[in-house]
Amino acid sequence: MEKNNSFLKHFTIIGGGTMINMLLGLITEPIITRLVDPADNGRYGIFTMYSSIAVMILCIGLDQALVRYYYENDDEDYKRSLLAKCVTLPILLCLGVSVIVMALSLTGIVKFKFDPLIMGILCTFTLIQLIYRFSLMLVRLEYKSKLFSLLNILYKLFYLAAVFPLIFLFKHDHVLSLVTAVTLSMFACMFTSVVANKKLWKIRNTDKQKSASLKELMTFGYPYILSMGLATLFAAIDKFSLDIFRTDAEVGVYTSAMTLVNVFAIIQTTFNTLWQPMSVEHYSKDENDRSFYQLGNQLITIVMFFIGISLILCKDIFVYILGSKYREAAYILPFLCFHPIMYTISETTVSGLVFKKKSKMQVVVSAGACLTNIIGNTILVPWLGCKGAAISTGISYIVFFTLRTVLSNSYFYIDFKLGRFYTLTLAVTLYCFYNTFFKFGIITIVGYIVCLALLIILYLDSVKWGLGYLKKAAKKVLHKK
Repeated sequence: MEKNNSFLKHFTIIGGGTMINMLLGLITEPIITRLVDPADNGRYGIFTMYSSIAVMILCIGLDQALVRYYYENDDEDYKRSLLAKCVTLPILLCLGVSVIVMALSLTGIVKFKFDPLIMGILCTFTLIQLIYRFSLMLVRLEYKSKLFSLLNILYKLFYLAAVFPLIFLFKHDHVLSLVTAVTLSMFACMFTSVVANKKLWKIRNTDKQKSASLKELMTFGYPYILSMGLATLFAAIDKFSLDIFRTDAEVGVYTSAMTLVNVFAIIQTTFNTLWQPMSVEHYSKDENDRSFYQLGNQLITIVMFFIGISLILCKDIFVYILGSKYREAAYILPFLCFHPIMYTISETTVSGLVFKKKSKMQVVVSAGACLTNIIGNTILVPWLGCKGAAISTGISYIVFFTLRTVLSNSYFYIDFKLGRFYTLTLAVTLYCFYNTFFKFGIITIVGYIVCLALLIILYLDSVKWGLGYLKKAAKKVLHKK
C-alpha cells in the first residue's frame, strides 16, 4: 500500500504540471493553426518526426541501459560513471552524423526536404533533444516529480514566448519560425534539467570502473537500436505515407489531430514517467510480488479508456477551435486515440521483458507493429487519406500491445485479465469506426454510454478501489485544513 501511495503522490504532482502544460497548449494551438497554413504545419510535423527518429537511433539503446542499471548501486560515483558511459557515445555519434548531413546539404549532393538553414537547425535540435532525453531520464530516475512538472511547463512557456514574435518576424517563412521556437524552448529545458542535476553530470573525471562495463551496457542496449528505431519508424509511418501519397496540407491536418490527442498527455506522460523506474525498483526488492503490476494495469486501463471515449464524444468541439481549415481532424481523431491508450497500458504489461533483460524481444514487438502499419498505410492512405492513416495506426497499436503482452508473459507471467480487456477494446474499436465516417448524432451518444457502462462493469472491482482511495485522500486533505 505504501508503494501505491508513493506512486499516486508522484502521479498527482507530475499530472498537475502536465495539466497546466496541456491548458497552455489548448489556448495557444488554435491561434497558431489560424496563423499558420496546414502545409507549413505539415512540414513542421515532418521536421520534428525526423528529429525523433534520429534521437531514438543515435541513443543506440544506452538510454534504456541507464534505466535498467541505475538502481544496481546507490553510490553517487557509480551513477556518474554509468551516465558517462551511456551518454558519451550517443553525443559523439550525433555530432559526426550532423557534420556529414550538413556537408551533403551544403554541397547539394543530396536533396533533402529542407534547405541548408533548416537542416542546420534540425541537426542542432536533434543534439539538444538527445542530451535532454538523458537529463530527463535522470529526473525521472531520481523521482524529482516537481522538477519534471516544472520542465513540462517551462517547455511550453518558452515555446509560446518565442513562436509568436518569430511568426511575425518571419512572415514569409512560418516553418522557420516554428522550428526555431521549438529549438530554443528545448535548449532552455535541457539546460535547466542539466543544471538541476549538475552533481550527476560531473562526468569528466569519473572512475570508469565504478559501473557496469560499456560492453555489458551495449549488450543490453544494442537490441534497442533496432527496436527503438523500428518503434519510431512505426510511429512515423502515417506521416511518411501522407507525405508520399498525399500533400503537406494533409500532413498538417493530421498533425493537428495528433495535437488534440495530446489531451492524453496528462495521464500518458505522467504514468510513463513514473512507471518504468518504479516497477524496476519494485522488482529489485521483491521479485515475486505481482499485485503491484496488476493494480497499476487495471487502474491505467480504466483511466485511459475513459479519457479516450470521452475525447471521441467531444471531438467536434475540440476541432472547432482549430479553425475551418482543420475540420477534417474530427474524423481522424477517433483511431488516433488508440496510440496513447495502447502504448500506456502496454507499459504495465511489458515489464517481464525489462525485468528478465530480454531486450531482443522488443525487436519482435516493433517489427510486428511496424509491418502491420506499413501494410495498413500502403492500402488505406491512397484510398482514404488521413482517415486511412489513422485507422492503420490505431489497429497497429492494438497489435503492438498484444505482442508486448504475450512475449512479456512468456518470461514473467502476470494475470492481466486479458479477456475483459479485449472485450472492451472491441467495443471501442466499433465506436471509433462509426465516428470516423459519420457526424455527431444520437448514435454517438448511445455508443459512448454503452462503452462507459462496459468499462465500469468489466473493471468494477478496480473502480471501487480507486474511488475508495480518492475518498480517503480527500478526507486527509480536509482533515489537514
